Amino acid sequence: MNLSELIYNSRNQLKSNWLLSSIICIFYALIISIPSELNTYGELLSILLAGPLQLGLCIHFLKISKGFNPSYNHIFEGFKPLLNILLAFLSINFIILIGLFFLILPGIILSLGLSMTYFIIAENPEISFHKAIEKSWKIMDGRKMQLFKLHLYFIPWYVLGILFFIVGVFVVMPWHNLSLANFYKVINENNFELTN
Repeated sequence: MNLSELIYNSRNQLKSNWLLSSIICIFYALIISIPSELNTYGELLSILLAGPLQLGLCIHFLKISKGFNPSYNHIFEGFKPLLNILLAFLSINFIILIGLFFLILPGIILSLGLSMTYFIIAENPEISFHKAIEKSWKIMDGRKMQLFKLHLYFIPWYVLGILFFIVGVFVVMPWHNLSLANFYKVINENNFELTN
């Protein structure tokens, strides 16, 4: 399978769940952004909510990826392994910040290498955060450039979404997220190599 097929298949797979997924992405964006605008405590609340809600998004899109019917309550399932996901979120962001501090490129490489952590925890909630981080780094070995290209593909779509009064961004977000879930599924479960 190549990236173009994966992205095209993700769009087709999303058709019957696009509205629900867009609503969930809007909810995610609002919950993450509004508290940080209130005060210092709001910023702390945003940080505490970001990891579990990111995991909830991964759970939602993995369900669609595997052919299950998604539900709005999947977004809240990320709070179940709460301490684990908070430690994963803080560890990942700390590692990426260190990479960005030295130069932007190491930060990007670290971000790509650790990007599958939430999907790994979504599939195996019992896994420890450090094992999930290690596994993400391992399965992304030799695949970071492919994931980078996948992200690049969506930039023009996000720009177009912004031109449509920002609303279009929440049409693109589900497609992008499902493509990431399918990317994870391909490299993890099937052990296939993605081609460009």
